[in-house]
Amino acid sequence: MRPVCVLYTGGTIGMIPGASGLAPDLEFEATFRAAVPEFDFEWVQIPEPYDSSVMTQRDWVAIADLIRGRDCGVVVLHGTDTMAYTAAALSFLLGDLHAPVVLSGSQIPMQSADSDAVANVRLALQVARESPRAEVMIAFGGKVLRGNRADKRHAQDFDAFVSPNLPPLDWRVADLQAVPRVGTQVEPVGLIKLHPGIGGAIVDSFADLSGLVIEAFGSGNVPGEGTSFHAALSRARARGQEIVVVTQCGAGRLAAGAYQAGQAVTALGLISGGDMVTPAAVAKLGWLLAQGLRGPDLAAQMAAPFAGECSA
Repeated sequence: MRPVCVLYTGGTIGMIPGASGLAPDLEFEATFRAAVPEFDFEWVQIPEPYDSSVMTQRDWVAIADLIRGRDCGVVVLHGTDTMAYTAAALSFLLGDLHAPVVLSGSQIPMQSADSDAVANVRLALQVARESPRAEVMIAFGGKVLRGNRADKRHAQDFDAFVSPNLPPLDWRVADLQAVPRVGTQVEPVGLIKLHPGIGGAIVDSFADLSGLVIEAFGSGNVPGEGTSFHAALSRARARGQEIVVVTQCGAGRLAAGAYQAGQAVTALGLISGGDMVTPAAVAKLGWLLAQGLRGPDLAAQMAAPFAGECSA
Protein backbone atom coordinates (compact mmCIF):
# COMPACT_ATOMS: atom_id res chain seq x y z
CA MET A 1 0.00 0.00 0.00
CA ARG A 2 1.23 3.46 -0.88
CA PRO A 3 1.21 6.63 1.26
CA VAL A 4 -1.69 9.03 0.80
CA CYS A 5 -2.03 12.80 0.83
CA VAL A 6 -5.39 14.50 1.43
CA LEU A 7 -5.70 17.90 -0.24
CA TYR A 8 -8.58 19.94 1.17
CA THR A 9 -9.90 22.65 -1.16
CA GLY A 10 -13.32 23.28 0.42
CA GLY A 11 -16.88 22.28 -0.33
CA THR A 12 -19.93 21.12 1.59
CA ILE A 13 -17.98 18.31 3.23
CA GLY A 14 -16.06 20.83 5.35
CA MET A 15 -19.03 22.89 6.47
CA ILE A 16 -20.87 22.81 9.78
CA PRO A 17 -24.54 23.59 10.42
CA GLY A 18 -25.08 26.87 12.26
CA ALA A 19 -27.86 29.23 13.25
CA SER A 20 -27.44 31.21 10.02
CA GLY A 21 -26.89 28.23 7.74
CA LEU A 22 -23.74 26.36 6.80
CA ALA A 23 -20.40 27.82 7.86
CA PRO A 24 -16.82 26.54 7.51
CA ASP A 25 -15.66 24.01 10.10
CA LEU A 26 -12.54 25.74 11.40
CA GLU A 27 -11.28 22.45 12.86
CA PHE A 28 -12.04 20.35 9.82
CA GLU A 29 -8.75 18.46 9.77
CA ALA A 30 -9.49 17.12 13.26
CA THR A 31 -13.07 16.33 12.22
CA PHE A 32 -11.84 14.45 9.17
CA ARG A 33 -9.17 12.45 10.98
CA ALA A 34 -11.65 11.42 13.68
CA ALA A 35 -14.08 10.19 11.01
CA VAL A 36 -11.56 7.85 9.33
CA PRO A 37 -9.15 6.76 12.08
CA GLU A 38 -8.21 3.60 10.17
CA PHE A 39 -6.33 5.64 7.54
CA ASP A 40 -2.95 7.37 7.79
CA PHE A 41 -2.35 10.35 5.51
CA GLU A 42 -0.62 13.67 5.08
CA TRP A 43 -2.97 16.65 5.29
CA VAL A 44 -2.56 19.60 2.91
CA GLN A 45 -4.97 22.51 2.89
CA ILE A 46 -5.17 25.51 0.60
CA PRO A 47 -4.91 28.82 2.52
CA GLU A 48 -8.58 29.72 2.11
CA PRO A 49 -10.86 26.78 1.22
CA TYR A 50 -13.66 27.90 -1.05
CA ASP A 51 -17.04 27.05 -2.50
CA SER A 52 -16.37 25.23 -5.75
CA SER A 53 -18.86 27.45 -7.60
CA VAL A 54 -16.28 30.26 -7.61
CA MET A 55 -13.46 28.12 -9.03
CA THR A 56 -11.60 29.34 -12.11
CA GLN A 57 -9.05 27.85 -14.48
CA ARG A 58 -6.32 29.35 -12.30
CA ASP A 59 -7.57 27.26 -9.39
CA TRP A 60 -7.33 24.09 -11.49
CA VAL A 61 -3.72 24.96 -12.28
CA ALA A 62 -2.97 25.71 -8.62
CA ILE A 63 -4.42 22.36 -7.50
CA ALA A 64 -2.42 20.55 -10.19
CA ASP A 65 0.75 22.31 -9.01
CA LEU A 66 0.12 21.07 -5.45
CA ILE A 67 -0.25 17.49 -6.69
CA ARG A 68 2.46 17.34 -9.35
CA GLY A 69 5.60 15.50 -8.27
CA ARG A 70 4.08 13.85 -5.19
CA ASP A 71 5.02 10.20 -4.86
CA CYS A 72 1.77 9.11 -3.24
CA GLY A 73 -1.92 8.64 -3.85
CA VAL A 74 -3.85 11.89 -3.55
CA VAL A 75 -7.41 12.51 -2.37
CA VAL A 76 -8.76 15.93 -3.33
CA LEU A 77 -11.67 17.05 -1.15
CA HIS A 78 -13.77 19.30 -3.36
CA GLY A 79 -17.21 20.84 -3.64
CA THR A 80 -19.59 18.85 -5.81
CA ASP A 81 -20.81 21.72 -8.01
CA THR A 82 -17.69 21.83 -10.18
CA MET A 83 -15.94 18.62 -9.14
CA ALA A 84 -16.31 17.10 -12.62
CA TYR A 85 -14.72 20.17 -14.24
CA THR A 86 -11.74 20.06 -11.88
CA ALA A 87 -11.36 16.29 -12.34
CA ALA A 88 -11.32 16.70 -16.12
CA ALA A 89 -8.83 19.55 -15.97
CA LEU A 90 -6.49 17.62 -13.67
CA SER A 91 -6.57 14.65 -16.04
CA PHE A 92 -4.97 16.86 -18.70
CA LEU A 93 -2.73 19.00 -16.48
CA LEU A 94 -1.15 16.03 -14.67
CA GLY A 95 0.64 14.37 -17.55
CA ASP A 96 3.00 12.07 -15.69
CA LEU A 97 0.98 10.41 -12.94
CA HIS A 98 2.35 7.37 -11.15
CA ALA A 99 -0.43 7.01 -8.57
CA PRO A 100 -4.17 7.69 -8.31
CA VAL A 101 -5.66 11.15 -7.85
CA VAL A 102 -9.16 10.76 -6.43
CA LEU A 103 -11.65 13.59 -6.02
CA SER A 104 -14.41 13.25 -3.46
CA GLY A 105 -16.71 15.26 -1.25
CA SER A 106 -20.27 15.06 -0.03
CA GLN A 107 -23.79 16.34 -0.49
CA ILE A 108 -24.21 16.85 3.27
CA PRO A 109 -21.52 18.17 5.68
CA MET A 110 -19.41 15.57 7.44
CA GLN A 111 -20.55 16.91 10.81
CA SER A 112 -24.20 16.11 10.06
CA ALA A 113 -25.59 12.80 11.32
CA ASP A 114 -27.09 11.84 7.96
CA SER A 115 -24.02 12.75 5.90
CA ASP A 116 -22.70 10.77 2.96
CA ALA A 117 -19.20 12.11 3.60
CA VAL A 118 -17.64 9.22 5.51
CA ALA A 119 -18.67 6.58 2.98
CA ASN A 120 -17.36 8.70 0.11
CA VAL A 121 -13.99 9.51 1.65
CA ARG A 122 -13.39 5.96 2.86
CA LEU A 123 -13.78 4.79 -0.72
CA ALA A 124 -11.56 7.61 -2.00
CA LEU A 125 -8.84 6.88 0.55
CA GLN A 126 -8.89 3.17 -0.23
CA VAL A 127 -8.60 3.82 -3.96
CA ALA A 128 -5.77 6.33 -3.46
CA ARG A 129 -3.92 3.91 -1.21
CA GLU A 130 -4.42 0.66 -3.12
CA SER A 131 -5.48 1.15 -6.74
CA PRO A 132 -2.98 0.44 -9.54
CA ARG A 133 -4.69 3.10 -11.68
CA ALA A 134 -2.45 6.12 -12.24
CA GLU A 135 -5.26 8.42 -13.34
CA VAL A 136 -7.71 11.01 -12.07
CA MET A 137 -10.94 9.56 -10.68
CA ILE A 138 -14.05 10.56 -8.75
CA ALA A 139 -15.16 8.41 -5.79
CA PHE A 140 -18.73 9.23 -4.88
CA GLY A 141 -21.97 7.44 -4.10
CA GLY A 142 -20.31 4.04 -3.92
CA LYS A 143 -18.85 4.31 -7.43
CA VAL A 144 -15.46 5.12 -8.89
CA LEU A 145 -15.65 7.04 -12.17
CA ARG A 146 -13.00 8.20 -14.60
CA GLY A 147 -12.69 11.88 -13.75
CA ASN A 148 -12.91 13.18 -17.30
CA ARG A 149 -15.94 11.02 -18.09
CA ALA A 150 -18.04 12.18 -15.16
CA ASP A 151 -20.73 14.82 -14.77
CA LYS A 152 -22.92 15.87 -11.87
CA ARG A 153 -26.54 14.96 -12.61
CA HIS A 154 -28.37 15.28 -9.29
CA ALA A 155 -28.47 18.28 -6.99
CA GLN A 156 -29.21 16.39 -3.76
CA ASP A 157 -29.03 12.61 -4.25
CA PHE A 158 -26.05 10.78 -2.75
CA ASP A 159 -25.54 9.10 -6.13
CA ALA A 160 -24.88 12.49 -7.71
CA PHE A 161 -22.40 11.71 -10.48
CA VAL A 162 -22.81 9.77 -13.69
CA SER A 163 -20.47 8.56 -16.39
CA PRO A 164 -22.87 8.31 -19.33
CA ASN A 165 -20.48 6.98 -21.95
CA LEU A 166 -18.17 4.82 -19.84
CA PRO A 167 -19.16 2.36 -17.08
CA PRO A 168 -17.87 2.83 -13.52
CA LEU A 169 -14.29 1.67 -13.11
CA ASP A 170 -12.98 -1.45 -11.47
CA TRP A 171 -10.46 0.48 -9.41
CA ARG A 172 -8.48 -2.68 -8.64
CA VAL A 173 -7.44 -3.02 -12.30
CA ALA A 174 -5.31 -0.65 -14.40
CA ASP A 175 -6.43 -0.40 -18.02
CA LEU A 176 -5.86 3.20 -19.15
CA GLN A 177 -3.33 3.74 -21.92
CA ALA A 178 -2.65 7.43 -21.39
CA VAL A 179 -0.71 9.63 -23.80
CA PRO A 180 2.14 11.86 -22.52
CA ARG A 181 0.83 15.35 -21.80
CA VAL A 182 2.87 18.51 -21.35
CA GLY A 183 0.50 21.48 -21.01
CA THR A 184 0.31 23.01 -17.53
CA GLN A 185 -2.07 25.92 -18.17
CA VAL A 186 -5.76 26.26 -19.13
CA GLU A 187 -7.38 29.17 -20.96
CA PRO A 188 -10.90 30.27 -20.07
CA VAL A 189 -13.52 29.28 -22.64
CA GLY A 190 -17.22 30.03 -22.98
CA LEU A 191 -20.06 27.53 -22.63
CA ILE A 192 -23.42 27.92 -24.38
CA LYS A 193 -26.39 25.58 -24.02
CA LEU A 194 -28.80 25.80 -26.92
CA HIS A 195 -32.49 26.40 -26.28
CA PRO A 196 -35.42 27.12 -28.60
CA GLY A 197 -35.29 30.69 -29.88
CA ILE A 198 -31.68 31.31 -28.89
CA GLY A 199 -30.23 34.43 -30.49
CA GLY A 200 -26.73 35.43 -31.48
CA ALA A 201 -26.06 37.95 -28.72
CA ILE A 202 -24.83 35.27 -26.35
CA VAL A 203 -22.16 34.21 -28.85
CA ASP A 204 -21.05 37.82 -29.34
CA SER A 205 -20.79 38.25 -25.55
CA PHE A 206 -17.87 35.79 -25.57
CA ALA A 207 -15.96 37.67 -28.27
CA ASP A 208 -12.95 38.20 -25.99
CA LEU A 209 -12.37 34.46 -25.51
CA SER A 210 -10.40 32.18 -27.82
CA GLY A 211 -12.82 29.28 -27.61
CA LEU A 212 -16.41 28.22 -27.00
CA VAL A 213 -18.13 24.94 -26.22
CA ILE A 214 -21.70 24.60 -27.48
CA GLU A 215 -24.12 22.06 -26.07
CA ALA A 216 -26.13 21.32 -29.22
CA PHE A 217 -29.49 19.67 -29.62
CA GLY A 218 -29.56 15.91 -30.18
CA SER A 219 -26.68 14.54 -32.19
CA GLY A 220 -25.31 17.98 -33.07
CA ASN A 221 -28.09 20.17 -34.39
CA VAL A 222 -27.71 23.96 -34.24
CA PRO A 223 -29.82 26.78 -35.72
CA GLY A 224 -28.99 27.06 -39.42
CA GLU A 225 -28.61 29.78 -42.01
CA GLY A 226 -30.99 32.69 -41.68
CA THR A 227 -30.91 32.69 -37.88
CA SER A 228 -29.10 35.24 -35.75
CA PHE A 229 -27.35 32.43 -33.90
CA HIS A 230 -25.87 31.03 -37.11
CA ALA A 231 -24.76 34.53 -38.13
CA ALA A 232 -23.08 34.99 -34.76
CA LEU A 233 -21.25 31.69 -35.15
CA SER A 234 -20.00 32.89 -38.54
CA ARG A 235 -18.70 36.09 -36.95
CA ALA A 236 -17.02 34.10 -34.18
CA ARG A 237 -15.24 31.89 -36.68
CA ALA A 238 -14.21 34.93 -38.73
CA ARG A 239 -12.50 36.46 -35.71
CA GLY A 240 -10.63 33.21 -35.08
CA GLN A 241 -12.61 31.66 -32.26
CA GLU A 242 -12.45 27.88 -32.00
CA ILE A 243 -15.82 26.25 -31.29
CA VAL A 244 -16.35 22.71 -30.01
CA VAL A 245 -19.78 21.10 -30.15
CA VAL A 246 -21.07 18.38 -27.81
CA THR A 247 -24.53 16.97 -27.27
CA GLN A 248 -26.68 18.33 -24.46
CA CYS A 249 -28.48 14.97 -24.17
CA GLY A 250 -26.22 13.71 -21.41
CA ALA A 251 -25.28 10.49 -23.21
CA GLY A 252 -24.28 9.48 -26.70
CA ARG A 253 -21.98 11.20 -29.13
CA LEU A 254 -22.03 13.94 -31.73
CA ALA A 255 -23.10 12.89 -35.23
CA ALA A 256 -23.32 16.27 -36.94
CA GLY A 257 -24.66 16.05 -40.46
CA ALA A 258 -27.14 13.28 -39.72
CA TYR A 259 -29.80 15.97 -40.00
CA GLN A 260 -29.82 19.11 -42.11
CA ALA A 261 -29.78 21.19 -38.93
CA GLY A 262 -26.46 19.63 -38.01
CA GLN A 263 -24.70 20.48 -41.24
CA ALA A 264 -23.86 23.94 -39.92
CA VAL A 265 -21.31 22.29 -37.64
CA THR A 266 -19.30 21.10 -40.62
CA ALA A 267 -19.98 24.11 -42.85
CA LEU A 268 -18.75 26.60 -40.25
CA GLY A 269 -15.69 24.57 -39.32
CA LEU A 270 -16.89 23.77 -35.82
CA ILE A 271 -15.13 20.94 -34.00
CA SER A 272 -16.88 17.76 -32.92
CA GLY A 273 -16.54 16.87 -29.27
CA GLY A 274 -17.42 13.24 -30.00
CA ASP A 275 -18.69 11.53 -26.87
CA MET A 276 -17.02 13.84 -24.37
CA VAL A 277 -19.11 15.12 -21.50
CA THR A 278 -19.33 18.89 -21.21
CA PRO A 279 -16.83 19.30 -18.32
CA ALA A 280 -14.21 17.35 -20.28
CA ALA A 281 -14.80 19.36 -23.46
CA VAL A 282 -14.50 22.66 -21.59
CA ALA A 283 -11.31 21.63 -19.80
CA LYS A 284 -9.68 20.01 -22.83
CA LEU A 285 -10.39 22.92 -25.16
CA GLY A 286 -8.95 25.40 -22.67
CA TRP A 287 -5.91 23.19 -22.12
CA LEU A 288 -5.18 22.83 -25.84
CA LEU A 289 -5.74 26.53 -26.53
CA ALA A 290 -3.22 27.36 -23.80
CA GLN A 291 -0.66 25.34 -25.78
CA GLY A 292 -1.23 27.53 -28.83
CA LEU A 293 -3.11 24.98 -30.91
CA ARG A 294 -5.56 26.30 -33.49
CA GLY A 295 -7.36 25.15 -36.64
CA PRO A 296 -6.84 21.59 -37.96
CA ASP A 297 -4.20 20.83 -35.34
CA LEU A 298 -6.62 21.72 -32.56
CA ALA A 299 -9.42 19.69 -34.14
CA ALA A 300 -7.16 16.65 -34.44
CA GLN A 301 -6.10 16.87 -30.80
CA MET A 302 -9.68 17.37 -29.59
CA ALA A 303 -10.54 14.06 -31.28
CA ALA A 304 -7.54 12.19 -29.84
CA PRO A 305 -7.92 10.59 -26.40
CA PHE A 306 -5.16 11.77 -24.06
CA ALA A 307 -6.44 10.38 -20.77
CA GLY A 308 -9.46 8.28 -21.71
CA GLU A 309 -11.75 11.29 -22.02
CA CYS A 310 -13.25 10.23 -25.36
CA SER A 311 -13.58 7.26 -27.65
CA ALA A 312 -11.06 7.07 -30.46
